[in-house]
Amino acid sequence: MQLLDLKTKDLWSGKFTELKSKLEELEVQKSIHIAQHKWTALREVLRVEALIFGAWNSLPECYSEVKKLAYGVLTIFGSTYSCEQAFSCMNIRKSKVRSQLTNKNLESCLKLKTTSYKPDLIKLSKGMQS
Repeated sequence: MQLLDLKTKDLWSGKFTELKSKLEELEVQKSIHIAQHKWTALREVLRVEALIFGAWNSLPECYSEVKKLAYGVLTIFGSTYSCEQAFSCMNIRKSKVRSQLTNKNLESCLKLKTTSYKPDLIKLSKGMQS
């Protein structure tokens, strides 16, 4: 029922139509940068994930079940490569030598390995005592 309601509301269907056009525009920009070998410009193009999750996050809570379903579909690994890479990383981190590593610490290590988080080391080091 939530999905039908979402589909019939012009405001929300328009939002996803707008999202589709933005995604298509980003793909065109990416292909142009790739064809021209402009790799630094390619990094500056907006991330597709941010647009998609932003659109779903903007939905009100009355569509909670539809949002849960969308998040479930959106967070599935695109291929088995990412999943296998995560398991390999886990096996390297928690071996016979490091058997005392807690599950919480292992989870933190895996999150760092499987996300694109890049810490600002200069900013972090300024807050540390020499």
